[in-house]
Amino acid sequence: MNSFRRFFQRFGSVVITVLLLILTFAGIGFVALSVVTGTSFGATSQSNIELPPPIPLESVSRIGTPDPSASIAFKDAALGFSLEYPRDWQVNERGLSVVFAPSAGGLDPSNLTDTSMWIGIPADNTVEPANLLTHLQYTLAPNSTTVSRGTIAIGDRVWRSTEFSFEDEDLGGPVTAKIAATTKDEVGYYVVSVAPSPEWAGNQTFFDEILDSFEFTAEAVLRPTDATPPPTPTATPTPVVYVVQSGDSLGYIASIYGVTVEALSIRNGIDDPRSLQVGTRLIIPLKR
Repeated sequence: MNSFRRFFQRFGSVVITVLLLILTFAGIGFVALSVVTGTSFGATSQSNIELPPPIPLESVSRIGTPDPSASIAFKDAALGFSLEYPRDWQVNERGLSVVFAPSAGGLDPSNLTDTSMWIGIPADNTVEPANLLTHLQYTLAPNSTTVSRGTIAIGDRVWRSTEFSFEDEDLGGPVTAKIAATTKDEVGYYVVSVAPSPEWAGNQTFFDEILDSFEFTAEAVLRPTDATPPPTPTATPTPVVYVVQSGDSLGYIASIYGVTVEALSIRNGIDDPRSLQVGTRLIIPLKR
């Protein structure tokens, strides 16, 4: 025991120094081994974690963001209403009515070859919705078959409506139409939607969107002129004059005033209906 104590007193510091060197070199070797093998002992290796690829910005869906380019705002101060219609549709303002259609084939109500919707004020000053619907249906298709009758809400009013079907070769055979009428400020308003029956369901979405955006904005400035002559035989009634617009035909003009094409042609000295020019002032024959 005494000999061990004497040995430790003489060589103890040397032994401790050697042990410290051994531990130091062992630590250096451990670190070097980790670097060479790519292994991080005691921690998760970052090189082994698979991160998902970044999502391209253009693939992020912006659900709920409205597309302002999908429709066009329309306002007619003269007729007293505003609405929105599909951007890829066309519009034709025709005096007392405005026509909306996906192509030029639907812009002339008297010669339809495509889907069409038009809204306006009756030229004969019909105010009662029931009478207006009857006149519209007969004018559009005298031999139509009524499908349903009821009421629909458009803008701030309840409109009476009628859905009916008929045959039209220009529209490809069976056709479906829906008309509605109401009264505001003692003026009658109507809306007509027409489409080939096989395409009706697809186009009804566009019709509904247009009518959902419909609003009365003010009292109509344009009013139909009463063409009925006064009861006194000696009085001279003021003639009703219509200015021909782009897309008009004699048939259409005659239909909105409730006169025949023949009477309209004779009254204005028109020999060839196809020669009708934009800007021509036509005198409407008076109904007696």
